[in-house]
Amino acid sequence: MMKNLKYILMTVFCVSIALFPGDLAGQSIFGLNFIGEHNLGGNSRYSATGYSGIAFPDTNSALTLNTATLSDLSSVTFSIFEMFNLSRVNTELETSDQNRFVLPFASVAVPVKDGLVLGVGYRTRFFGRGNFSQESDVDFTPRPMELYEFNSSLYTVPFSLAWRPLDWLRLGGEVQIDRGSIKDEVYVYFPDEPLYSSMSSIRTRGFSGTSWSLSALVKLHPRVWVGASFDDKVDYSVEEVIQYSLSRLDTVSTYDFTLPSAWSAGVAVAVTDRWWVSSSYWTREAPEPSGFEHLEGSLSDESVISFGIERRAGSDGGKLSGMPLRFGYYENRWHLEFPAGQQVVSRFFTLGSGFGMPGGPGGIDFTVEVGKIGSVADNGIDEKVLRLGLSMSLSEKWSRRKEDRH
Repeated sequence: MMKNLKYILMTVFCVSIALFPGDLAGQSIFGLNFIGEHNLGGNSRYSATGYSGIAFPDTNSALTLNTATLSDLSSVTFSIFEMFNLSRVNTELETSDQNRFVLPFASVAVPVKDGLVLGVGYRTRFFGRGNFSQESDVDFTPRPMELYEFNSSLYTVPFSLAWRPLDWLRLGGEVQIDRGSIKDEVYVYFPDEPLYSSMSSIRTRGFSGTSWSLSALVKLHPRVWVGASFDDKVDYSVEEVIQYSLSRLDTVSTYDFTLPSAWSAGVAVAVTDRWWVSSSYWTREAPEPSGFEHLEGSLSDESVISFGIERRAGSDGGKLSGMPLRFGYYENRWHLEFPAGQQVVSRFFTLGSGFGMPGGPGGIDFTVEVGKIGSVADNGIDEKVLRLGLSMSLSEKWSRRKEDRH
């Protein structure tokens, strides 16, 4: 019965995700500019430690910040992670409350033999969604209404390989299939004037590319680990289709867009057997604004600096002692400058915990992120954000069924 409960929980989790359409991706209000908001990856454990865990030497999840870490998995592992966002957007004059879901990430890792693991998954690189309506500011009677809708999702399907050639060394690599789209819709209509025709403009950009990544995890000392990764650039081929109310004005064009390569490095140190501290740094150069000419001079290098503390679960003491405690902080300087010369910066404090899966191997982890994106003084707008994350990992030993002998 306990083993069946594990699969029941997985089914309920997946069905609940399927109830939310894929374009219901959560994002900051700033994600409505450029290609969307950058997703930092991992699962609830990495979120709770401020995304500082690139050098964590252990994992029970197939969703990590360092592919090399997968080489220590000894069971077939399925992992999924979802984040829910609550936020309040502020300007000098107005306030708006928002709530959104993030499209979930999923991955499965399969050990081929001890220290050699294959994996495949899905994760979002950038995402954005929003819609606004307002009375058009034109010298015309009656005044029309304008409706603007934005949807973006750039995602990757990574095929990963993790290898542990030596006790102190783990290596990882991925071949990534990169896809996605950005859709801008503008509608102009007269809600109370049926004699006037409505107008629309819909621009859809489809992105297609491939890339690769390499990562490493090194044990300098049983209590000191370092990790690093390199993500190659993504050369996207973009097809842009613009559709108007008058179909004879429709256009189709193609161009190239490059997302520059990125690298990261970090360290994890065991202060005691249970208490670990971690820190990492991630960065990517500013992309060229191909297809986003309105952002010329408004894109800069992106970086993330993060810190984390984790108290590992213990076998002695009560129930709370058997649960991990995690705390973190991270600062993300976006590619986007809004307005030009004023970089968008997000700062978050994080915390979380987790517990073992009822009925067998695996675990459930949860996280809370509290922070702010942007600044009214610098960017003319800010967003105070509360994020709630839940991840689940299921593990099962994979062995061949023995034939019955009579």
